[in-house]
Amino acid sequence: MLTVAALAAATVAIVTHAAVPTGPRVNAAEVTMRASTPPPPYASQARTVGRNGVTASRNHEVTVWTEQIDIDGDGIVDDATFAYDDANKILFASKSGRFTCKSGTFGSGDMLVAVNLAGNLRRRPAGSGFWATSIDEDECGAAYAGIFGCRFDTDGVDTRCGLVHVDSKLNDILIVTAAK
Repeated sequence: MLTVAALAAATVAIVTHAAVPTGPRVNAAEVTMRASTPPPPYASQARTVGRNGVTASRNHEVTVWTEQIDIDGDGIVDDATFAYDDANKILFASKSGRFTCKSGTFGSGDMLVAVNLAGNLRRRPAGSGFWATSIDEDECGAAYAGIFGCRFDTDGVDTRCGLVHVDSKLNDILIVTAAK
């Protein structure tokens, strides 16, 4: 039989475990700030956004260029690839390599950030979006290896996270397994 003290201790342990941050740091605000800047004259065209397993295929050409920004919020400037999808009013940014986890540890993989712009076809709030990152089991607190991601609001705050599938047709992520 559980005593009130044992029940309280178990509840604290569960809440503490649930509060452990999962996933990498993502600097959505830095990507959002680029939305007001037009693509540079040296930009090219492509139909795929992102790298390796963390990509979004487009059914039309998008404007692509490379720029240096702190995409993952670790204070280090990264080479990020931007893709402006004018038809859907979405700005994508991606990078591959090392990133800082929310817990302060480090991980490595591919990262894709998508920010909805004003007038987007899905009528999502401008500045909201999603991010997705390939991670290994136990990397950044993830319980499973795969593509981990979150939707974020207009303030860049993660609202719903888990293992995801990037859906190019919906311009969104499908959360396959919710984070604990």
